[in-house]
Amino acid sequence: MTDLITDENMAGLLQHRLDEARTCYANGAHVAAIIMLGSLLEGVLVHVVHERDASLLGRTSPDRVSLDALIRTCHDAGWIGADVERFCHELRKYRNFVHPRAEIREAHAPDRDTLDMCWPVVNAVLNDLADSQPKAA
Repeated sequence: MTDLITDENMAGLLQHRLDEARTCYANGAHVAAIIMLGSLLEGVLVHVVHERDASLLGRTSPDRVSLDALIRTCHDAGWIGADVERFCHELRKYRNFVHPRAEIREAHAPDRDTLDMCWPVVNAVLNDLADSQPKAA
């Protein structure tokens, strides 16, 4: 995490989210784990955009930018691949189950298999962001 996130406080917080997702996974709290993974994804993307090129957010505050916009921005900047972008949007939809009405609209309760599909998305994002990281001068 510290390779991508230069702010120690943010890196620690995001690592804690990852640890919480693992705890939720181990205890069968599938929706909670997915929400933690989506939160981790959002935190990583907003930090990376802010660090690499905050102008890509336009006039939108980092505190108000949507996960959808962050995913699109990172793809458009060439920091994550098209495959990763597509699967990020699926994780985003499940992350939105933090809103009970979103889960009811979907009429689908995430299970362990759903969660097992979310972990590789987060790994792919971290890998793509690491591969696209600007080289130090």
